[in-house]
Amino acid sequence: MDEEAERAAREALLKRQMYDACINRDADEVDMTEEINNAIITLDKYLEDNYSTSVVYKDLNRGFSYEYKPDKVYYAASTIKSLEALYIYSKADAGEISLDDTVTYSKKFDVSYSYGMKKKKYGTKVSLRELVKYSVIYSDNSAHQMLVSYIGRSKLKEYGKSLGAKNTLNGGDNFGNLSAADGAIYMKNIYDYLETNTTNAQELKQYFIESEQKDLSVNNLIVANKYGLYKANYHNIGVVYDESPYVVSILTLEGNKNKEKKLNDISQHIYDLHILFKTNREKVCQSEVYGQ
Repeated sequence: MDEEAERAAREALLKRQMYDACINRDADEVDMTEEINNAIITLDKYLEDNYSTSVVYKDLNRGFSYEYKPDKVYYAASTIKSLEALYIYSKADAGEISLDDTVTYSKKFDVSYSYGMKKKKYGTKVSLRELVKYSVIYSDNSAHQMLVSYIGRSKLKEYGKSLGAKNTLNGGDNFGNLSAADGAIYMKNIYDYLETNTTNAQELKQYFIESEQKDLSVNNLIVANKYGLYKANYHNIGVVYDESPYVVSILTLEGNKNKEKKLNDISQHIYDLHILFKTNREKVCQSEVYGQ
């Protein structure tokens, strides 16, 4: 390669690096164009007119976010199982507990909606690994009660608080309350743990990917999520693995009819906003770096 060609190659590489840095820089006021602001206003109105819901979304690479009634409190239902799974696996990776530790299944843990544990006999010792698997994938309530017993309700409550959640286990049972902001905090911390890519993190990621109720799924993207359902309360919180992954927490009181369709519609509108921001950022960076 001659000197001129080498210079051109270096310039092309430099511009590509500048473009990539521009694409992934944190969102700021410059990004809040009239088009983006109008899209947010439109989405606010759409949610207000069509659903009883709260939403928090955040692009994990670029920091662009959207909130709709983020602090409204709902019954958490099975979304709490995401937090106990994170607690168990992060403590295992820290060497404080072992995933082979066991909890003995007894009648006091025999509750409804327990797909995995219903196959067990009283007196069976069940590993934490298996309990988390049942709790996350099948939303097994017996496994959940056994995990809370192992961790300690007050300790799990304090753990949620330490992450920044405000409503963890508020109330009188082992499910507690949740806001969309809390759900986003849970999933951001789960994402950070999964990104450590340890053997345990890879295992837990697969559980969340296999979890039931893929209402957050859009454009055939991989989603790691945990849903919750109790009476009218129907929620899903998760990580959507787009080119720039994002956390989304959608809580609703739409659990009585067409709940999956409604939640997926909300998720699709969030994805549309995500793509709009991405497209606008690409135009800005193209102009800044290449002058086009």
